[in-house]
Amino acid sequence: MVDLAFLLVTFFMLTAQFRPEEAVAVDTPSSMSQSPIPMTNMMTIVVDTAGKVFWDFTDKGVRIAVLEELGKRIDYMPSQEEKIRFVNAGPIGVPIQNLKELLALETGSERKEYMAQHKGIPVDSTNNQLRDWITVTRTIFWNDAGQNPVVALKADGNTNYSRVAEVIRTFQSPGIMISKFKMITDLEASRM
Repeated sequence: MVDLAFLLVTFFMLTAQFRPEEAVAVDTPSSMSQSPIPMTNMMTIVVDTAGKVFWDFTDKGVRIAVLEELGKRIDYMPSQEEKIRFVNAGPIGVPIQNLKELLALETGSERKEYMAQHKGIPVDSTNNQLRDWITVTRTIFWNDAGQNPVVALKADGNTNYSRVAEVIRTFQSPGIMISKFKMITDLEASRM
């Protein structure tokens, strides 16, 4: 009986899914649309109140492949433990060259504090790393699934529109050409 109990405890420990770290608080604007948001195969670009840009993806395998590909660009080979941290980190908002330092941190609160010290993923014209995140994600997903992932933009209702416009211009830039994407908002109460 004791052996069975230990087997069950071991089984549940090994198969448990950990909740991803919630790194970004975004107060989305409201809308009347009731279009459902897909829960799989979705790349989300988040813009917080301060205008910091974050990247997120729902599929863990794609997240790991994106980390490995971006790591090659900065001569960084993440360990298995760092890959697990990246998968569970939620939205990522640091320049590519800071990924190694971010994933070296032990706890989610340390990683959240580290990301708060940075200005998010750069989207300026001279160093648009968001373009790299999007291109790598779409290429990896296309090679696996034969289609592009669903793209969503989640911006805080109080964010300066010019920052959101920079993200949309990145979506529409040559080589990416995303003209159809979802806007994540809160549902308004019906006026009827």
